Amino acid sequence: MVSKTRKSLTNTAFDFKANPNRTNTKTNSNKIKQKQQKRFISISANTFEIIDTQIGQNPYASNLYINTKKAKEQHTNIEMAFSQMDVYKIFPKKGTCLPDIVFVANGGLSLPRLRNPLVILPWMKYQQRREELSYLKDIFHKMNVKTIQFPGNHDAPFEGQAELKWFCGGTKAIAGYGYRSTLKTFQILDSMLKKIYEENGLSAPKLLVLPIKSFDYYHLDIGMLEYADNKCIVHKDAFSPTSIRKIQNFLGPSNVHILETTDHFSLNSVVDGDNLIIHKLKNDDLKNNLELITGKKIIQVDTSEFEKSGGSVRCMVLDIFINKGNAEDTFVDY
Repeated sequence: MVSKTRKSLTNTAFDFKANPNRTNTKTNSNKIKQKQQKRFISISANTFEIIDTQIGQNPYASNLYINTKKAKEQHTNIEMAFSQMDVYKIFPKKGTCLPDIVFVANGGLSLPRLRNPLVILPWMKYQQRREELSYLKDIFHKMNVKTIQFPGNHDAPFEGQAELKWFCGGTKAIAGYGYRSTLKTFQILDSMLKKIYEENGLSAPKLLVLPIKSFDYYHLDIGMLEYADNKCIVHKDAFSPTSIRKIQNFLGPSNVHILETTDHFSLNSVVDGDNLIIHKLKNDDLKNNLELITGKKIIQVDTSEFEKSGGSVRCMVLDIFINKGNAEDTFVDY
């Protein structure tokens, strides 16, 4: 069973409007400007724990002890840091263990530019996460969001938003594979996207698919932060020099910033309007650097209990695109 525990604090998370300065975009003065809303959802921490089988599934999951009270307090503080957040509480069936469902960024991939909301459901690498699927479907059903199942298998798992970043109004995306998903995953996804967008009369997004270099960044959303429509920061150790050059060519060299730090979760953060919501950083120099690069106000929240299981802010927030107007002319106005 799933229940919604808190409504959004505001009616919209972001407004995405047609960008008159965006290049390589068809324009027509008679077209209605696109307004695209992006909503944030999260799942409360009432089922969060670390079980034996999770040890070693990522480089951070090595401690079975979780302070449950502290974790719930931390999650509430994350919710309150956002301008809006729809929070769902899961009541598992008897005998069902859902230790990771709080990391809802793995719960699906919402597709931008479509007239009607659509989420591609995941096929998780590990069994304890595949138990989440029926509860995720229930959430999207309550949101009136249509879903499509990713046809994954052990050779091609797919863990949703955590593995792909949208850019340029959803006309481009960067995906990372190697420790959860595989190259085959994104060959399948590319075919799915071409079919979905063609059926909606839209051009399919162009994918840049790259191997993740280090297990420390086992999901793309740990190794990369998108903070504007065509701008990102990447951890230097997350990708090879060749992959970083490909990212620079894909987005433009001046739009890609390279971060060298041992604070692995510093990019596992979320832009919310003028704010960048992020975990407790290791030092003020890093905070000042991120503020300088992004132009955002840094809002720090403690996610230490969740980091024991391999996740921080971005892992616990899923974006859902709600589109209005003309679906072809959109851009993400952070």
